[in-house]
Amino acid sequence: MDRTKKSLSNKQLLFEKGILFDHTRYVCSAELAQILSVSVHTIRKWRSEGRIVPKRFGRSVRYDVDDVVSALTRKG
Repeated sequence: MDRTKKSLSNKQLLFEKGILFDHTRYVCSAELAQILSVSVHTIRKWRSEGRIVPKRFGRSVRYDVDDVVSALTRKG
């Protein structure tokens, strides 16, 4: 699947969940938890399991929501 189709399907998934989000910025664990309607503990658990991969900016950990949705909806 090419990047455009994958991106559109992720945007559709976010739209279906009622999430209006600008994909050009990074969010912290608490913001990601709120966007996905899960706890911060779940975000940390997914990170430690390797299901989602954060971007690091110095000591700060941030997530690209589009990348997270892709990782969580990937089959396998």
